[in-house]
Amino acid sequence: MEKMSAPFDPGWVPRRPDGREIRLCPAIAFDRIAGGRYKLRILLVLRKGALRYGEIGRSLLRGTLGGTITPRILSRELRDLAAMGLIDRKSWPVVPPKVEYTLTERGRGLLPIVDAIVDWGMSGVHEDILGATAA
Repeated sequence: MEKMSAPFDPGWVPRRPDGREIRLCPAIAFDRIAGGRYKLRILLVLRKGALRYGEIGRSLLRGTLGGTITPRILSRELRDLAAMGLIDRKSWPVVPPKVEYTLTERGRGLLPIVDAIVDWGMSGVHEDILGATAA
């Protein structure tokens, strides 16, 4: 009987449920998707429903060790998340501009991962690892 290889054994080939080979390491892929200081937090705050640009920016103030998010960085993070299909941007042709952001189905698919990270963080071990305390 042939021995099946385990994940990350030499010769192991990860496959999708449909049998196609996965070419990019899932850990690297997740880092590319969620990389950045605010992307996971934006996904987390959008779980409540549609939010406007300013509401998202204000919601990112709590729990940070640094300063406030700059408009340039917030715009970039939102643009990146929208380009990956994780959030939807809806705008109305009014003055002042009205823009709302919501999670897409693909974005909601990441919420169990974000929830697991939050659950892990509720133990406080991340502060021990990073040597940080809340300001």
